[in-house]
This record gives sequence, C-alpha cells and structure tokens, in this order.
Amino acid sequence: MKRLFSRICGAAFAASLVLAAVPVPTAAAAGIQVTLDDKALSFSDAQPLMRNDRTFVPFRAIFENMGASVSWDNASHTVTAKRGDRTIQLTIGRKSCSVSRSGADRSFVTDAAPFIEGGRTYVPVRFAAQALGAAVGWDNNTQTVVIVDTENMMKSSFDGQFENIGSIVKFASTCAPVMPRTVSGSLGATFTFHTAMGDLPASMTGSLAGKENLEATEFSVDLQTDRSAIETAIVANEGINVIDENVDSLLRKLEHITANGIISRTDGKLYLKSDFLTEVGIANGTWAMKPLAMGSGLTAVKNADAIDFVCAAAQRETLSLGSSVATVRAVLERLSDQSASLSGANIGSAGLRYQEDSYTTVDLALSADHVLTITRTVSQDGNPVSKMTLVQRTGGTSVTYEKNTAAYSAAVRIDLTPGAPSSAPAVRPA
Repeated sequence: MKRLFSRICGAAFAASLVLAAVPVPTAAAAGIQVTLDDKALSFSDAQPLMRNDRTFVPFRAIFENMGASVSWDNASHTVTAKRGDRTIQLTIGRKSCSVSRSGADRSFVTDAAPFIEGGRTYVPVRFAAQALGAAVGWDNNTQTVVIVDTENMMKSSFDGQFENIGSIVKFASTCAPVMPRTVSGSLGATFTFHTAMGDLPASMTGSLAGKENLEATEFSVDLQTDRSAIETAIVANEGINVIDENVDSLLRKLEHITANGIISRTDGKLYLKSDFLTEVGIANGTWAMKPLAMGSGLTAVKNADAIDFVCAAAQRETLSLGSSVATVRAVLERLSDQSASLSGANIGSAGLRYQEDSYTTVDLALSADHVLTITRTVSQDGNPVSKMTLVQRTGGTSVTYEKNTAAYSAAVRIDLTPGAPSSAPAVRPA
C-alpha cells in the first residue's frame, strides 16, 4: 500500500521552500563555496556561516547577485528583495516569510529564522535562492552550494516556450482547495495471480476519508481483501505446506487493513502509518515517508503557473559543480513547448509529453471541456510495466493504476470527491 499511495496521491510539483536549521551557535563555513550558474560568488566582507549543517549567507550578497533590489526596514527588522514581479520578505527572528508574485501572496514557515551576526543579516541560502525561482544543490566533492537561476533561464533562453504547461497548471490550480475541505472516496482493486493452475483473481475494496487544504491532505483508509483468493493462489503455486504460521499471520492482516496518511505539499512527501507496514520492516506505530513523484498531480498551489512547475522539476535534479546549468537546461528543454508531441486527437486546450527519467514517460492533456488527464508510464526493455492515470475535474478526481509482472497483474481505481469545509489537516506527523 505504501507504493500504491505514493503513486496516486499527487501534488508534487511545488518545490519545498522549507529549509535552514534551528538557531544554534554559528561558525564560519570554512572551505564552503557558493556558485550561481556555475560561477563562484565572492563574499567580500562577510562569509557564509553554518548552522546544523546548513549554509547561511549575507542577504544582500545573495539577492543582489541574482539581480534583485534589496531593502532593510529597521523598525520591523524586515528584509525585502524584489526582482521582476517577485517580492520576498523575511523578518529577523521569525520563521514565517512571504513570497509574492504577480499579485499572488504565499506564506511559508521555514525551520529557522534569519538572524543578525556581526552586523550582517543572514538568510538560508537555499530558501533565498528558491524564493527567486532558482534550483539549489550541494556538491559534496567540492563542498559547494550550487545555484542555477531557473526562472531567469526560462525567461531569457526559453521565452514564450511554456504555454502548454502554463495552461495545464493554471487549470489544475483552480481545483486546489483554497479553504480547508473534506475529501472522501472509494477504492476498488483486482489482482490477477498468474499461477501454474491458471490465472486466479483476488479483489480489494475500501474507503478513504480525510481533509485537505493548500498545504496538505490528511486521510485514513479502510481496506478489505479477499483472503481466500490469495491463499488459493499461494497454494496453487507453492503447495499447501507453504501456509505456515508466518504466512497465515500475513493473510489475516490482509483481510482488513487500516492506514493513516499525510500528503505534505510543503515538503513534497507522503507520510504513511499502518500496522501492515511491519511486513516490510517498518516498526509498529512508526510513520514511513517517501517523496512524491512529480507529475502525479498538479493541484498543490492556488494561482500556480508554469514557472512554479518548471522550477520544481529543476529542483528535483542532482546539481553538480560545472554541469548544473546544463542539467537545468535539459529540464527546461523537455518541459518546453517543443516537447508538446501529443496529437490534436488526444488533447483539446493543451498537451505535453516528456521523459521524466530513463524509464518514465509523462503525458499531460487538458481537454476543451476542462478535464485534465495525467498519465505516467514506466517501461522496462521498451515494454510498459505500470501506468498511473489521474483524471482531474473541478468536481473530483479519479485515479487508476495498472501494473503487470510475470507473477501478477493489478488494476486499481480510486474515486475522490471534495466535500464541505473542514478543519485544517496536519502538514506532517507530530
């Protein structure tokens, strides 16, 4: 179930701005460098500092090197940086911050607050750069913070090349929960085990209930499984003697599975807790965590646009000194309109097909009647082995998941419907 829910509960496009560390005594970041677009930055009168293995830099140096104008309000102890239609504000001693772009204000809570040291104001370098639309990485071999100005590259080298993804993201953002709301759904699954005695089917049914807002979805799941069909398949393949105490215990757990989960859009991760996870080595009562797959969903942020999506995609790459610009450029190339290879028969308003990695192809299609379809296909040796399809409408979402292996085939469907206003969900486990 951990794999299933990590596939279907999407909204991974917004890059996490949660960063930095809790306040502890500072120390000079000896030997640590910062590069912007593969060029080293110099810090003339104040060097980067470290807190709990995080790099902080003087705010003026990082923002001005990225082309932003900066100001300091002494009365409120607030740092303001402006570049184009972006405005970032951070206040000394406060973990909350705001990023405004094109009139859309977004508030974030980081893990640490900016601080003043030696008469200089320091901000976490990763947050500062990401807030201006950059991708940030760490090159351990050279002890270097690697920054690539993704938004600037989009506007300078790929101007006007993201109309398809822009239309898709704009529609998806209209489906986002501006205010907290309930979510409920049904789940149905059929598993076909390929055995020496022929194909043997088994079924699973269940329900999902929870609540969501722009920051997260918190949910609980209740599942019932056809134990007898699975047991029949095991016996057909391996004989009755295989059903020992351990297998019988597993089958009993399969009959009724409950799980609690949190999809955190602030850090792009799925958290899942279930007694059944003990079967895969997760201690009872412990939360398991997995990063969400990009392309699983696009409804994470209200008023999102192509810049949000593309910057988030670039942030997921591993950036290395000397090759970071080329890495980000490759991301922009595959997400630009030149990759919009879906035919008119498949799309209405906009479409895009791109290669997420060596094995995964993502198709996004927005129809003229405002239905968004996202399909992620994973292939091996040129043959599709799994497919996840998400269909998004303003009134709800349907998800199907198919997988084919030599041992079994699976077909899963989940239908979700938003409901009345609710209290805000947890953003991550307590």
